Amino acid sequence: MGTSEHKRGSQWVRATRWALFGAASVLLALAGWIRYRFGEITFDQTLLNLRGERAGNSTLFSEAVLVCVVAPLSVLAVMAALVSWRRPAAQSQPSRRFRRHPVLPGALSLGVALAILFTVTGLPQYASALLGDASFSSYYVVPQAQRTQPHPRNLVTIYLESGENTYADAHLFGKNLLADLDQATVGWSAYQGLQQFPGGGWTMAGLIGTQCGVPVKSELLTPEVNHNVFGEEVEHYLPGARCLGDVLHDSGYTSVFVGGANTAFAGKGTFLHDHGYDFVYGLEHWEAADEPRENISVWGLSDHQLAGYTIDQLRRLREAGRPFNLTMLTLDTHEPGGVYPTCTTGDELAMATAIQCSMRAVGRVIDYLRDNHFLDDTVVVVTGDHLKATAEGGFFKAELDAQQDRTVILRVWSPDGTVSFNRERADQLSLLPTTLDLLGLGSPDGRAGLGVSLIGDRPLDDTMLQLSASDYANLLNAPSKDLYQQLWKK
Repeated sequence: MGTSEHKRGSQWVRATRWALFGAASVLLALAGWIRYRFGEITFDQTLLNLRGERAGNSTLFSEAVLVCVVAPLSVLAVMAALVSWRRPAAQSQPSRRFRRHPVLPGALSLGVALAILFTVTGLPQYASALLGDASFSSYYVVPQAQRTQPHPRNLVTIYLESGENTYADAHLFGKNLLADLDQATVGWSAYQGLQQFPGGGWTMAGLIGTQCGVPVKSELLTPEVNHNVFGEEVEHYLPGARCLGDVLHDSGYTSVFVGGANTAFAGKGTFLHDHGYDFVYGLEHWEAADEPRENISVWGLSDHQLAGYTIDQLRRLREAGRPFNLTMLTLDTHEPGGVYPTCTTGDELAMATAIQCSMRAVGRVIDYLRDNHFLDDTVVVVTGDHLKATAEGGFFKAELDAQQDRTVILRVWSPDGTVSFNRERADQLSLLPTTLDLLGLGSPDGRAGLGVSLIGDRPLDDTMLQLSASDYANLLNAPSKDLYQQLWKK
């Protein structure tokens, strides 16, 4: 081989090696950024949520590009320039170990980076589950309205972003951050034992778990689905599932969703439209109505403004004279915490302010319901969508990680009076049959989806809830391909 050919070969080897190092550095930075921003996540969450970030917090995408691409590649470029500048004219020889495989160091670094990224995004657990045939389909009960009511009750559900009971601990946070919610729900039934189900922990998982009675699993389990699009891009979201909105739609209800974030984010709007909701309002609607920018954060509309829009919808629904189902989803308490001129608390931490202001907004809606006699014929459920994520870059990580028993907020108002809950512990999958019972539409055995109602005498025999905690978690994390191929099939 001639000198020029040898030189070109050496240049190609060096370029390939640096390219591999560059790819590895980007993947490592991405893994670190995901863990820092989101904490522990599942692969389903990665698939169904992270690809929807462009419809959520647009600044996250810019931050990811800067932290995960620009920064590591810039550092690597400087390192490559220094190495090239210091290289002797005679060209130093690589160690004998890598002389025969000069790109091996770069390839090894890329392999390690991929392994770390896969671990952070939960791919090993997902792949392991896919290899098994375990399924909870035999425990699944299709939600139905088993009874009819001559005078149907309305339903208002308020989902609190990252809403958990730990925030009421004044010793932990210096004050009861839920004080306004406590005041607004005096005389209501409070359930302190609602647990986040295994595989939950993010908004769409919470919505689907509480409205459909099953954990959300990606459509990658379904051969018929085009796997190149999903989440906000998928045409239908669990079209084969039957959820709360479907049951109420068939029972003559008008269903309305009001939220502060973009409805396209993570496929939320698609899911709601597919499952009985007649009107779905989100950030795109508030922006089209010329909402002032000072009321909009990186994620969406402030809860203070959202409460006003919710009250407007309640007024219209009451005037229409039909049974209704209104769902409100708050947003202020999503990291990094929304703080607006409309609400101040004097706290140094943005999240402390966000939690209190969000509870004030929710209290305002509840006060409207009470003052305008909605509570005479309306069931109200106030619940968290999930526990707060304890990511390295988030608020209250140390405080929350130190708690052994964190539970999701659940406050209930029933026109019948005090609600007696039948067991001390349950997870969010049992909220669907509980809600149906509160409306007088539940089944005789109190079952819907995978859950069992928290109201009345409900034996747990032959349900998933009779399993041990470890067996329950393992089965809930199983792919259950036979069931989800039906749920994702149009």
